[in-house]
Amino acid sequence: MKIFATLSVFLIALTGCSSWHNANYPDQAVAKVEFKKDRKECEKRTTEKLQIDNEDRSKTITTNSAQFSANYSRTKEFDKCMRIRGWVKR
Repeated sequence: MKIFATLSVFLIALTGCSSWHNANYPDQAVAKVEFKKDRKECEKRTTEKLQIDNEDRSKTITTNSAQFSANYSRTKEFDKCMRIRGWVKR
């Protein structure tokens, strides 16, 4: 459990060091509004997609490596959704 907590804190800190940018929105006020909309939609889509994927698996996550894999899949899917919408991490 300690490893999971440490890994979670590390990933939160790591993602906090980067930010999303979209060249389609040169006005920062508009970019913030659009980012919030896109982030909410991508979080929703990621949750829906991973719930469908998880329904195929009947076992509960019991190991640190399985938990890491689930977190990695979620992050990867969210990033993919944001990139499709024109956002780039910097």
